[in-house]
Amino acid sequence: MIPPERLEAEKAKVIAAAGPWTAHNVHLAGGVYTMRPAIVGDEVKLRRITQAIADVAQRPLRDLRVLDLACLEGLYGIELARHGADVVAVEAREANLAKARFAKDALGLANLTLLQDDVRNVSLATHGAFDVVLCLGILYHLDAPDVFTFVERLAGLCRGFALFDTHVSLAAETSHTHAGHTYAGRHVREHGDDATAVEKAARLRASLDNTMSFWPTAPSLYNLLRHAGFTSVWECRLPPEPDKPVDRTTLLAIKGTPQPLLSAPLMSGAAVEDLPEVSRRRGVTAPAPAFGVLRAAARRLPRPVKRLLRSLAGR
Repeated sequence: MIPPERLEAEKAKVIAAAGPWTAHNVHLAGGVYTMRPAIVGDEVKLRRITQAIADVAQRPLRDLRVLDLACLEGLYGIELARHGADVVAVEAREANLAKARFAKDALGLANLTLLQDDVRNVSLATHGAFDVVLCLGILYHLDAPDVFTFVERLAGLCRGFALFDTHVSLAAETSHTHAGHTYAGRHVREHGDDATAVEKAARLRASLDNTMSFWPTAPSLYNLLRHAGFTSVWECRLPPEPDKPVDRTTLLAIKGTPQPLLSAPLMSGAAVEDLPEVSRRRGVTAPAPAFGVLRAAARRLPRPVKRLLRSLAGR
């Protein structure tokens, strides 16, 4: 544990070697933060994730074994470890891990294990099973087929539930087939085609090596989670994240046991269908990216302007 009077000096050394903190503003002691004494990083998301875990687990956080995948600067794993949970956090980039290590040492968190590794290497055989798995801000940095095999491996080591915070594609521009299932989405560029390994490593908020990533649509992501073994998937809206982009979502995926329907045996024996890309009930497709941008902009309009636009549309 680092004495409070040495925190600022030790923090300066970390910044000199690994760069400043980019998102995880951890309060260490005596008004010393990894960034600054203000809400400037992932604090809003931290409230959502921590509350969701406590509400769904229905037992003290100290009783949980948690896996934090691609932990970046360690905020979520640090928070849960401070509540007493046994946490394993995995991060590939040394610059990010150095910052997480500094906060761990400053807070004396012996129950937080930091591992430098590619999350695609995590498995039940090497890391064991976990009550809670955090997959926050990593899924949309993986390309096909890695995104599919990663979710399958993640489900295999999850014995309780997983939380995903990820971007989804608002349009089905392309598709990939994996294990007999087809998933729609779009490709997003991570690095230039001629980017070197050093240049890729320096981009702390991008993929490790793949130049493109694959973002599945929301229906395809739900289908992927079910195919991997999760029995229920819920979208988390509270606690709120008011500034969350329209193409980003927080999902709670539960690793349960399929239940028979005693009052509806025909339904109980029927196969579970995949979610369609086009809703049969409403007859609409997933909104196109331009529509999502317009919808997000409309939400910010003053109420008098909204009322005027509705009136004009009615005419």
